[in-house]
Amino acid sequence: MRRLIIFEFRKIMIPRVWISIAGGLAIAIFYFISFYPSGTNSLLVVNKEKPEVIAAHTGPIQPELALKYAPRLKEEYAEDSVGSKEQKMTRILEQRYAASAYSLDLFNKNLNDLRGQKALLERQDQGSYVLKDVTKRLSMLEGIRPPGFYVTNDWGSLYRFFSIPGVGNMLIGLILVFALAPLYSGEANYRMDSLILSSKYGRLKIVTAKLLAGFIVTGGFVTLFYGVCVLFSCLPFGFVGWNAPLNSYFVESPYDLTQLQGMLLKYAVTLLAACGLLLLTALISALFRSSLSTLGLAACLVMLPYFSLPGVVGDWIDFLPSGVIMSTSLIEKYVSYNIFGIPILHLTVSIVSVIVIGVIATLLLPKAFERRLKA
Repeated sequence: MRRLIIFEFRKIMIPRVWISIAGGLAIAIFYFISFYPSGTNSLLVVNKEKPEVIAAHTGPIQPELALKYAPRLKEEYAEDSVGSKEQKMTRILEQRYAASAYSLDLFNKNLNDLRGQKALLERQDQGSYVLKDVTKRLSMLEGIRPPGFYVTNDWGSLYRFFSIPGVGNMLIGLILVFALAPLYSGEANYRMDSLILSSKYGRLKIVTAKLLAGFIVTGGFVTLFYGVCVLFSCLPFGFVGWNAPLNSYFVESPYDLTQLQGMLLKYAVTLLAACGLLLLTALISALFRSSLSTLGLAACLVMLPYFSLPGVVGDWIDFLPSGVIMSTSLIEKYVSYNIFGIPILHLTVSIVSVIVIGVIATLLLPKAFERRLKA
């Protein structure tokens, strides 16, 4: 079985797939390098030039400093301002601190609004779904650290790259379907159809080996891609801000996670969704003899989240593996759904939907082979 998996792996990883992976990594590296700060146009530069000053400001918002720096919010964007290097770095620090203090005010206002809504709903209808949802959201927000001042620019670049309209996850999806489209349909080119379809549902070892090789390619590529992106985004700046609360970048996030933990969670969900995309692509590949047809249909699935479709169709796209990969509602903000009167978070629903879709695709694979046999 091991030799068969290695054989199938080599069939997937043909030169054009290696070239596409190298191209995707090159695009990612260029993206992060192009956003490296130059001169004094970033808080990352201030952190490098004046680490002791940044350290004195880092952490929970200090009311006296927030009040002192508040007027900076009315000034021009500090990174684009004119002045000496020292003056510009001071303006950047103070304006970013004032912005963080404003985020804290919004966070506290949101908490107070939710408390007011909860008190009102408790007087009106204690069993309503809205009350359960408000209570759940309030409980999550009260259980996390309030936003503070932290240097998270490097992690921000990562999150932008891996969310719509970022290109990171689109590259992951397109490269995967490009590599996996011939998983079964490509066997016509090798004249292996008769061997795979020699029994009603195909030879189990061959079918299983192909899927396992696909999982190895998927897991290896997603891990490599995320690893390279993290290194090029954060390593030049010493991974600064890795332990900052997630809501110091995503103000609406209800999760008690650090920037590093948030990225690890996003990677794990992306990996799961990529495996779901693999199974869908495998199903399509089993249905069609043409690898080009498989690639076209699978690529359409990857690109669907970039289009706004009305009604239920648009909502369901969010829970396709490609929609989960590109979602901006996993850890970034509170989104819930009414499931039998219980508020279930978008993250949970997304994970369950990918698993269900993967199971269904796996169960349908034998039927797909049967259809090929009768064709």
